[in-house]
Amino acid sequence: MSSDAPAQPAPVRRQIKLPLSKAVEIAYKSIRQRLSRSLLVTSGIVLALAFLMAILAGDAVTESMRSWIRSGPADQSLRRQQLESIMKARGVPTGLEEIADAKTQQRWLIGLALLVAFVGILNSMLMSVTERFREIGTMKCLGALDGFIVKLFLIESLFQGVVGTVIGVTIGLVLSLLSTTISYGRYAWVDVPVARLATSVLVCLIVGVSLTVAGAVYPAWQAARMHPIEAMRVET
Repeated sequence: MSSDAPAQPAPVRRQIKLPLSKAVEIAYKSIRQRLSRSLLVTSGIVLALAFLMAILAGDAVTESMRSWIRSGPADQSLRRQQLESIMKARGVPTGLEEIADAKTQQRWLIGLALLVAFVGILNSMLMSVTERFREIGTMKCLGALDGFIVKLFLIESLFQGVVGTVIGVTIGLVLSLLSTTISYGRYAWVDVPVARLATSVLVCLIVGVSLTVAGAVYPAWQAARMHPIEAMRVET
């Protein structure tokens, strides 16, 4: 065998993988260092989820009042008629076709609100990747694996998503119940749909967190596939 043949690189016998706790620590520090951008992402989630929760909670309470008007206690017939009159005076749809049209409009509004929030999250996370080119390049030069970089951004977005979703759901629920109480007084509490409200809260929590994490997937993938040398050359 010729001695001029290129030497084969030695196989990598062991890779050091950083634990999840270290990724959580780095993500938390990154949020604190970039608090203004983190607040921008969180505020978008708060507004979108507050809007979603307000619509779902308002719809649940209104549907509960309609059900009470149709099949409430017989000795409460006068109160049921009064509530029906109030709802009609406020333009609340009572017919099946009107209710279906109103729900269709609500779905469009919810979809647009969530789309705007998703685009805002995506844009903010892409800007975060751009601002951290050198940081990402340094971590990769020190041996950080692609999976660790992805994990880092997803955990960061998860933090923001959980905080923003909880705040948004709370604000939306409180405002919806307060608005309904102001509009209908004691009638708003004749048959509180606790189970449906709890389901709406759970749906909003899942939607909010999923939306935030989904908005970070592409930026995280872009950061992970970045070559260390190219990242270090970028002027920031």
